[in-house]
Amino acid sequence: MRRHVTLTLLVAGGLSLLLALGGCDSLTSYNDNPNEATSANPNNLLANAQRYMAGEVYAGTNMMRRSNVWAQYTTQNFYPSESRYSPVDYPWTDFYTRLTDLRTAKQIAKERPGTVQNQGNFQAVATIMQTWAFQILTDAYGDIPFGEALQQRGNQSPAYTAQADIYPALVDSLNTALGKINTGAAGPSGDLVNGGNMEMWQKFANGLKMRIAIRGYEAAGGSGSWAEQAITSANGNALQGNGDNVYFQFGTSATHRNTYYENREVDFRDDFDGSARFIDFMKDKYGGTADPRLDAYFEQTSSSGRPCEDGSGEYEGFPFALEQGSAQGLYGANPTCAFSRPEAWFPNGPSGNGDAFAPMMYYDEVLLTKAWAAQKGIISGDAQALIGDAIEASVDFYGSELGDDAEISSDNTATQNYISQVQSDFASNPVQVIGEQRYISFYMHNIQGWSTWRRFDFENVLGAPEGGVAGGFDSYAPLRVPYPPSEANLNGENYTTAAENMCGGVQAEDEDCQMWWDVDGPPSANAYSAD
Repeated sequence: MRRHVTLTLLVAGGLSLLLALGGCDSLTSYNDNPNEATSANPNNLLANAQRYMAGEVYAGTNMMRRSNVWAQYTTQNFYPSESRYSPVDYPWTDFYTRLTDLRTAKQIAKERPGTVQNQGNFQAVATIMQTWAFQILTDAYGDIPFGEALQQRGNQSPAYTAQADIYPALVDSLNTALGKINTGAAGPSGDLVNGGNMEMWQKFANGLKMRIAIRGYEAAGGSGSWAEQAITSANGNALQGNGDNVYFQFGTSATHRNTYYENREVDFRDDFDGSARFIDFMKDKYGGTADPRLDAYFEQTSSSGRPCEDGSGEYEGFPFALEQGSAQGLYGANPTCAFSRPEAWFPNGPSGNGDAFAPMMYYDEVLLTKAWAAQKGIISGDAQALIGDAIEASVDFYGSELGDDAEISSDNTATQNYISQVQSDFASNPVQVIGEQRYISFYMHNIQGWSTWRRFDFENVLGAPEGGVAGGFDSYAPLRVPYPPSEANLNGENYTTAAENMCGGVQAEDEDCQMWWDVDGPPSANAYSAD
């Protein structure tokens, strides 16, 4: 497995502000006396930002209690309030802290060029990381501080930028970063994602251009828009195979392993099962031909105690977001392994000790974007064949990573039968199928699955919590994250303007407001209504 740069470059949480103001040249000397530190090393700032951003999006809280339940991939089985959307929040402050770290790293690298191996490559990597994070942030909240953000004391009340303006600006930032990359020179020594491999960063930046463009295409005006130009310029230059998959790999020490592992394997909590909706969808959607990735995504049911190692070959989801009494009653009335948990590889990682992958982009996403673009006539290609290639790439990636725990491959009969069924459905409803396949492939990919449902509006997959929405809003699934309450106090005038632009006013600013790119809103049909 890729372990590009030693995680000893990192420090424990809470050092970010210290590093922005001063910090240590070598983080291994942090225990000496941080009060005597005089300047930060930009490579350490980069490593720190990568580690803690990964920890925000791939976490026991922000993934398992937030993004996964918003996409209805998984559900809580005993304390289901967060699966019923109470609360709906996301790490606003922590994201901005790490984004500021990256800005500080870029500034220090310019002021002290001897601290980085290649100025252009360092600036490019930090900018691509910022772009990746800013898209996640705007896709959670909508309009956010962007153009005036990250200035610290220079501007403590930044204006919010409209999402319609953020999206093309993100593409511009990626184009600027791509212009700085020198694949023949060394990348940053503090790069924990790609180990300073600038060809990988080049491919990832082009893949991000495609992700941004497909999400904003309709709202941007479609044909002839900046979004179309982003797709055509990136096509052929993004990820080329599973070997190009981009992820942050956690460490195995108590400091650096992921918090989902802490919850499941260290604290011995058993909070999350696969959602019956998602598991049934994977089992039955395409002519009753099961998605082979079920064996990679979820554990089989079992009559044993955890970790359910004598799997029965069956996959059974827990009803999505029951009312607490019903959830606890069902949980208590069944054997320990009667419901399928997420496959242990996701928290445990390849070693089994917490070194999980926090996905940033996988090859199958690029293929599915190309399938959509080919179907639209933006690029040449056979959309149906590209969908088949995407499924094969996804199956092979998980098959190779999980080994005996998921005996799946692209060339076996089950996979090929599944692909045939998907391609048959595609012929009659291409947009629905592309949305569904992107949704399936984004399992455990921070907010990408939830964003895909909001963008493509495919029907009969998501619906109301079976115990009803507990979060006090009207839609059956959240369409956005409300702004943190602190914004009304600390940045009131700009918050009020943003609430007016996003939702029509402060009183209406909640989970029901649509993203700029969510042009149609959720499907009107609610097949899973609790009423």
